Amino acid sequence: MSQDDAVLVRDFRDAWSRMSAGSNDRVDAVMSALLSATGARAVGWWRRVGEELEQLSFQAVVDMPEEVRLGFIATTGRVAMSCIELGCVRAAVELRPVVAREDAAQRGLTGSASWLARFGTSQSLALPIIRDGLAIGVLAIATAEVFDEDSTTWRTMATIVAELSR
Repeated sequence: MSQDDAVLVRDFRDAWSRMSAGSNDRVDAVMSALLSATGARAVGWWRRVGEELEQLSFQAVVDMPEEVRLGFIATTGRVAMSCIELGCVRAAVELRPVVAREDAAQRGLTGSASWLARFGTSQSLALPIIRDGLAIGVLAIATAEVFDEDSTTWRTMATIVAELSR
């Protein structure tokens, strides 16, 4: 693990534990750090509350149109676990990483496909945070570049999620 990844992992672990204790003061800061470290266009973090995902933070690049940013926050602020056309929900339901690309509509991710275009991205990745066989949260990223499991971006995300799953 790189030094930068180690810092991100530590900061995410700290934010998660503070959030569990009722404080949400570090979440946006660690999400902004993730956005910067990965060169992503957008990052999102949700926790599971019953049969819904509740958005903890959404951070986007400064050139993202405000109506797009606010629209995404409004649409995904609280999402039913039945909305599997969104990658974040599908990742939580299927307990596996979910990739959406420009052809996302063909994969049944119509909700994610529409946001990819508005974000100016080519791909998104949603990774479930799993404890005791249940998704307790999701961390997602949207990038202009296409990447795979061997990329630094994927490994960074997987490392953070693995730590939050402990």
